[in-house]
Amino acid sequence: MKDLLTAKVIKKHNSLTDGYIPDTPRKVLPDRLLNALYYKFEKEGEEFTLSIQELKELLGITSQKDDKRIFEAIRILQSPIVIRDFRYQDKEVEWVRTPFLCRVVKYRSDTNEIHFKIEPMVIEAVKQKGGYTPLDLDICNRFRSKYALKLYEMYRRYRSLPHNRSDVANDQIGIIKKSLQELNQMFSTNHIAPSKLFGQNAPNAPINRGLAEIEKVTGEKIHCFYDRSNKLFIFSWGRRVEDIYPSPECIIPSSSIEPFVQWYIDHFVNKVDNPKRYHKKISQQIISNDFGNLERYYQLFLLELGKDPKKCFDTQLGKFVC
Repeated sequence: MKDLLTAKVIKKHNSLTDGYIPDTPRKVLPDRLLNALYYKFEKEGEEFTLSIQELKELLGITSQKDDKRIFEAIRILQSPIVIRDFRYQDKEVEWVRTPFLCRVVKYRSDTNEIHFKIEPMVIEAVKQKGGYTPLDLDICNRFRSKYALKLYEMYRRYRSLPHNRSDVANDQIGIIKKSLQELNQMFSTNHIAPSKLFGQNAPNAPINRGLAEIEKVTGEKIHCFYDRSNKLFIFSWGRRVEDIYPSPECIIPSSSIEPFVQWYIDHFVNKVDNPKRYHKKISQQIISNDFGNLERYYQLFLLELGKDPKKCFDTQLGKFVC
């Protein structure tokens, strides 16, 4: 098992995970570079300095021949990328095309260092309250195709989230649907026919190739089929108990903790000096199953959502599944 102290894990804001880098067909390095720079942003803020060697280590690159590819990837991140679903100046943003990097400087005196600054509108998006996708840089850097990396990020984004299929239990299978247009944007491709992206006997098609690479690198098996009637690609994967809950002790799904804690604070807490710290404290108590009368409060929470608490509780697991 990887040492948690050495693992480079980012919490990639979902406005970026759901976004994409246009006009980069078959280029995986710009996406890997965005993740690497996001790691530095989480550590140091919107402005930071990296030596060429440090940058290559974050990208999992060792060859000197790749320096030109890195500089080209930097140039691409100074061109517009697409970020989705956030607020800016009190307005809801559906999507925006803006550079990830607003400034990159290499001084003559600092022969081995590059100075980066993240675009302020990107900072505004990731500062806002919202979900994030945990990604291990070392795993992401092992993908050699853009298809594998983007599909893996999608999988990690939706891995434990509930779906709206009434015929399939949330605790058994995860599902996400994507249109041809959405996948073309994700992969930076321009395919018109679905068969150009995926086929039952087409190992070199982008989706087939990406899913095979994901299984080879991570061992995770993701399935896909094309729903011709609804014109959607359906991705699915088996769920394990450890994928759904943040700890063995926790009795409510990871995806429910954030909304439940906010609901509890809104309904039962008058005033606290530090809301953010209090929110984190309650979340930790829920994860360790030390929160008093959790079952009772969670049942009230489910009722307010219009859900049946009895149907949401798995007696064999001893846990809520929705």
